[in-house]
Amino acid sequence: MLKTKRTFKTKSKGLAAIEMMIVLPILLLLMGAIFEVGRIFIHYTMLNKALQNGARYAVLDVYGTDRSNLVADETEIKNIVVYGNKSDTVGDNTLSSVLPGLTRSNISVDDSLSDYISISADYAYSPVFSTIPIIGTAFSLNMTASSLMRVNP
Repeated sequence: MLKTKRTFKTKSKGLAAIEMMIVLPILLLLMGAIFEVGRIFIHYTMLNKALQNGARYAVLDVYGTDRSNLVADETEIKNIVVYGNKSDTVGDNTLSSVLPGLTRSNISVDDSLSDYISISADYAYSPVFSTIPIIGTAFSLNMTASSLMRVNP
């Protein structure tokens, strides 16, 4: 009986390394997927917050208007969404966008509704891992978000 224990112990050397080689690629794929999903949520939240800031600016930063349902300048609204500032420059420095790849052409402002302003954005999310390993398919995602705010009465 003592001899069988000894042979099992000597035959199982290196088994943990083989198990690790089998499990490691699956573990890395799972960790990469968790990282990418977290990054998607962060970008979507940042896009929503930028649109909310633009809508808030559109209805609150209106001076010298004769009617109460006018909104701020459309270019300034788009700059607030994209750069977080009324202008795309500060002094001699050009500002970078809040999200990589977000431009003013991605933003649309709709003030045709009588009491509301709607600001929406189409954003092409660029992942860290552009192709899914092993499968080899490309991964891309288009995000669409909007913000609706009532114009001051």
